[in-house]
Amino acid sequence: MTRICAGLHNHTTMCDGENTARERAEAAVAAGFTDFGFSGHGHTPFDLSYAIRDEGEYIRAVRALQKEYAGRIRLYCGLEQDAFAPTARRAEYDYIIGSVHYWKDDPSGRYWSVDGSPETVADCRDALFGGDARKMVEAYYANVADSCEAYRPEICGHIDVVGQSNRGMRFFDENAPWYLDAAFASIDRVCAAGAVIELNTNGWERRGECYPAPRLLEYIRRIGGKMTVNADAHRVENVALHFDRAVEALKRAGFEGVWVWENGRFALREWE
Repeated sequence: MTRICAGLHNHTTMCDGENTARERAEAAVAAGFTDFGFSGHGHTPFDLSYAIRDEGEYIRAVRALQKEYAGRIRLYCGLEQDAFAPTARRAEYDYIIGSVHYWKDDPSGRYWSVDGSPETVADCRDALFGGDARKMVEAYYANVADSCEAYRPEICGHIDVVGQSNRGMRFFDENAPWYLDAAFASIDRVCAAGAVIELNTNGWERRGECYPAPRLLEYIRRIGGKMTVNADAHRVENVALHFDRAVEALKRAGFEGVWVWENGRFALREWE
């Protein structure tokens, strides 16, 4: 089986992770990784609960580790940038993961967390979309595509995280034609913008299936989209979370290989 020895979506104590950057680097070495990227949550002044407080400090810390670990593992300084908080230091990062974590009410300036509790999602649906879950989902997918077109991230993060609080189809039917239309239209635009879409293995932990869900994976394959695998790891134990499972999911969807970050760029690795 193809073994993936790289991952770019990883969080440390500099944002909402449970381990230091050094501990994460050591875990990646122990796991046999050749390439490993840090992707702290970009500074979001409207929500400081989980994000990097000081980008300069974060960049300096990762660059220092990059030099220290040279020869043992290739480390990279990346950023998980939220659609509503683009970084002003884009050129200082090796890559950007573009993600949408919020819905925003422009008149009031209020934000609701997309991957928050079911209660938060229900509150957003009722307060911002008049109780219409379809409008809420369509707004999310439009935000994903708009962000990728505007900021051109190397990676599109957890593209259908809008379903995280939707276990049992609590808020909307993810098999409904309108839902698939919104998701597919977003995927079309994301791929046209040049982003590689991540298979985010943390989805299996958070909602029982990966991001993107299998029906979306199959569509990405049909249109020739590129997929990479990331753990979205917040602790050392998850550095290669479900990577073998991810390979199998991609094979089932019909992909002939996976895009892996090697020596500072993506390269297609066909199945062994």
